[in-house]
Amino acid sequence: MSAGSPLINLLPYRPAATGLSRYVERLLAAWPGATGQPPPQQLRLRADGEAELSCALPLPGRQHARRLRWLQANALVQHAVPVGRLVNQANPGLIYSPYTDRLLGVRDRPQVITCHDLIPLYCSNSRRAYWRSRLWLPLHLQGANRVVAISGHVADLLVENGLAADRIVVVPNGVEPATDPVQAPGSADVLVIARHARNKNLGAALEGFAWFLRLQPSWEGQLLLVGRPDRATPQLKRLELELGLQGRVRWIDDLSEPELEQQLRRSFCLLSCSLMEGFDYPLLEAQARGIPTLASRIPVHWELHREHALFFEVGDCGASLGGILQQLARDSGLWQQLSQAGPIHAQQYSVCRQVKQIAELLASIQL
Repeated sequence: MSAGSPLINLLPYRPAATGLSRYVERLLAAWPGATGQPPPQQLRLRADGEAELSCALPLPGRQHARRLRWLQANALVQHAVPVGRLVNQANPGLIYSPYTDRLLGVRDRPQVITCHDLIPLYCSNSRRAYWRSRLWLPLHLQGANRVVAISGHVADLLVENGLAADRIVVVPNGVEPATDPVQAPGSADVLVIARHARNKNLGAALEGFAWFLRLQPSWEGQLLLVGRPDRATPQLKRLELELGLQGRVRWIDDLSEPELEQQLRRSFCLLSCSLMEGFDYPLLEAQARGIPTLASRIPVHWELHREHALFFEVGDCGASLGGILQQLARDSGLWQQLSQAGPIHAQQYSVCRQVKQIAELLASIQL
């Protein structure tokens, strides 16, 4: 790799069914087609725990070293590997991290990092996550030459938290185009793709679906909740019982990529009740496949989907969501309208466009 080429910091990368991991995987997979060049050299961990420089794809599999998995989970892995030696060996003109992780020991090269959200500061799942973000995020953000924000909403929050606006570049996330979008509902199931975290607000999905069933008692579909359990899970299961939804909700911890694709394409609609997001991939992924989407009225949803989703309020015990679901269930023309508009909207947020913008940014500030 020639001097001056960018180096991508992938030390925090962990293969997992998360939006953050998919962000990294999409970026590298799309790099050749978007730029005409192979992906830049990467600083990363092998599955055996050794740090390496590599341009090879796919990315390493599950990390076998328990200590390094813990360090990755706590954004500390860079302190346990020879970062300085490997950076000097790569001799990059710039270091780019698709994470909010600046290489703190490297001071002689420009660094660009990505901020995906500031959810732990506003809607945290734990005090530990809040304080880690409160204490560590400023250290990474203030020392970066540029910060990529994945939406205008994230950029606004960065400014609100003291980062200069002229150091922020908004590059919205992208998704791959879908072939053969669906033309009609494949089932009556309402799909939610979200882990059981506080900001995902899954209780509102349960309340809204229960309200909808009271309005539309003959509805045959189920509410499918696809996502990893978390500390909120027991409370959500109790709410299911209180709402009388036994037999009407399916809890699915995980699906393979082909299974998730199949489930998405045969769903009646996709629902996001989030209280706060940085981008929210599932909405755009559903739209790309022609699946109508229903979204909570929060800033990032309104920014990205205001003309391409049905919006509902949160905090009204499900009344707004239940009414919107009934409207979609009774109006086949509305379903078709949203289905046809979705793929067109998703094309505006292609992953190739995203990668090209990032590559142009890196080229503009390299040594």
